[in-house]
Amino acid sequence: MINISEYLTTQTLLPPFLPYPRFLLELDLSQTAKMTYVLLLDRATLSQKNLWIDERGFVFVIFTICSLAEQLGRSTVSVSSALKELDATGLIERRRTRFSSPNHIFVKIPNVE
Repeated sequence: MINISEYLTTQTLLPPFLPYPRFLLELDLSQTAKMTYVLLLDRATLSQKNLWIDERGFVFVIFTICSLAEQLGRSTVSVSSALKELDATGLIERRRTRFSSPNHIFVKIPNVE
């Protein structure tokens, strides 16, 4: 259990957190799909730093369904459904790699107008 003992002040150091884009609030997605996107987006920042890019210059993420399920506290079936939702919405693209290797996942960002 987390011990909560301090009020937020101007000097308080924030704990590590995940970016939650505001556009997700407007989309008709399950909470699992939204949190899956948030984890993928966070992992994409690491991929950017490590220059994990494909031949088109697009950054990709490697995140197995089992690892996502563990981080989210959800079943692999729930995470698979969430990935399908994100794929259908156009927020991610999954590309097969070699046999029995995890897919490359490309996280997409909507145009902000």
